[in-house]
Amino acid sequence: MKSLFVCLLLALAGQSLAQSQDEFVEYLLEIQSQAESVHQLMEGTFDNVRFSMSDELVELNRQLIGRMNEALEEVEQIREDTEAFVGESSAPASCVDVAVANWAVEIEGVGQALSRCASRANIQITSRTADVHAALEAAQVQSTELQNIVVRGFIDWNAIDYTERISEIVGAQIQDKYDYFQRITQPNLERVLQGIFDLDDNLLPEISLAQSQDEFVEYLLEIQYQAEAIHQLMEGTFDNVRFSMSDQLVELNRQLIGRMNEALEEVEQIREDTEAFVGESSAPATCVNVATANWAIEIEGVGQALSRCASRANIQITSRTADVHAALEAAQVQSTELQNIVVRGFIDWNAIDYTEQISAIVGAQIQDKYDYFTRITQPNLERTLQAIFDLDDNLLPEIVTCVDRGVERFNNYGRVIRDTLFFCSQ
Repeated sequence: MKSLFVCLLLALAGQSLAQSQDEFVEYLLEIQSQAESVHQLMEGTFDNVRFSMSDELVELNRQLIGRMNEALEEVEQIREDTEAFVGESSAPASCVDVAVANWAVEIEGVGQALSRCASRANIQITSRTADVHAALEAAQVQSTELQNIVVRGFIDWNAIDYTERISEIVGAQIQDKYDYFQRITQPNLERVLQGIFDLDDNLLPEISLAQSQDEFVEYLLEIQYQAEAIHQLMEGTFDNVRFSMSDQLVELNRQLIGRMNEALEEVEQIREDTEAFVGESSAPATCVNVATANWAIEIEGVGQALSRCASRANIQITSRTADVHAALEAAQVQSTELQNIVVRGFIDWNAIDYTEQISAIVGAQIQDKYDYFTRITQPNLERTLQAIFDLDDNLLPEIVTCVDRGVERFNNYGRVIRDTLFFCSQ
């Protein structure tokens, strides 16, 4: 949603604005609507990628947890059988001591071995999840640019021949973004998402350890579902922020475009009236030459003044939009971590006394993420989104005032020309 129409009034004599304000605004909003349609298509694709990845990670977690639990049970059974055998053995004590000397070390060692398996799983899952989010972040840049494409384009245009320019430039920009999305963005998202799905075929056999005790797996999956519920709450909040920002920027665009178009018509009317007055004046030629000596400069000057207004709008809108996306990016980190929290937790656990550890560690991790979301993430998103809505109260009046002053100065100069010629003709 960048700034309005710059260089607008490099308006040379004899040219006029071809459309009324209503027609012009309607035309611009139609283009904005086209851009928004492509934007929504992109955002829908991003949501599908996020949800597909989330569903796949839940299923992968379920299988990994199941196999890890079976391994824990197998180890526990081996330990019980071995210690029972030792207890019942009639071998001499010296023999028993030698045979079991490293037993405690082996018990600890198998826990560490399972932890390393979990670590390997975590590394691959984290890496591929990061690839998806990196691709989504890069794709989001393309989507964000579409939201503001109409107004931003005006910075580089001559507004007098805007009809052809808008068709040529904005339409081409929208098409370029759509083509880039189809050629680059979408295939890249599909590729990194496939990397998540491929984990079923390569990561699971690599970690391979079999299937599970229903009670324990149910317990772990319950925790995973708790994490997923919070993850979906977060993602829903992020979507609401994106859509609210988009809707607000579209409306702000509409108002800024409307006021700028009014300014264009006012300046064109002032130019026509002044030049008509000069043409009909009976003042001496020397007086006319002096009075209108800087007229072309003033015409250029009012265009530059309106360009500066546009730049001021652009700076504030760009800055606040960037703040929202930065907040969303930071929030996405918290959401992503939740998706793999159960499997990742195995890295820090002693696999033998897993039951208490899972309750203490994973439950606390999930609660910590939720607390952080409610205390830090959500208020930060609300604050940055509110700054977008505040543009109605502070930026809009500021830009309207800026535009009014530019038009008023131009009008005053036209009045000076008319007054000068009136006195010269007396």
